[in-house]
Amino acid sequence: MITNLVILAFIIGLLTVLVIIGAVVWFEDLKLKMNWWKWTLSALWYILLLFFILASFTFMGEGEVAAGWKSLAAETIIMIVLGVALLRILLAGRYKA
Repeated sequence: MITNLVILAFIIGLLTVLVIIGAVVWFEDLKLKMNWWKWTLSALWYILLLFFILASFTFMGEGEVAAGWKSLAAETIIMIVLGVALLRILLAGRYKA
């Protein structure tokens, strides 16, 4: 049986493929030297982003709309801080030519 959750998971899977392709092109464009641990940190950041979004909207779907919006606001701040830290780590080894 196809439910809304199945459709959402399918759409997120399709978008994840596009995010991976976009990340590869973006990293090449910035001339970043990516190794396995930088890819792992980037993947963990993206997985955490998906988890936070899905958790917040699960709260909203269960009728806890205020908790969903509050957690989404807190998670947005956390993800921005972690994203800036990740970007600084990724750009640290870049040589300017």
